[in-house]
Amino acid sequence: MSALIWWLFPISATVIAVLWATFRSRPEKPTEANKGMANLRRLADAMERPMPQEPGQPRRRNVDSRDTEKGNE
Repeated sequence: MSALIWWLFPISATVIAVLWATFRSRPEKPTEANKGMANLRRLADAMERPMPQEPGQPRRRNVDSRDTEKGNE
């Protein structure tokens, strides 16, 4: 019985540590709905912008322009 009591300390400390780490690693939720929606709008705006071209690389054509060129031939 005394061995069981000795094992209770490290097991309970491990369980508490796992619960604490899980609680601390959760992402922070926005405090207001408006703030969360504003962040989502900023993300959507950034996704709509074209990627910047690197100097020295040929310019990529749009997929739609390739389709129209094939149709004109």
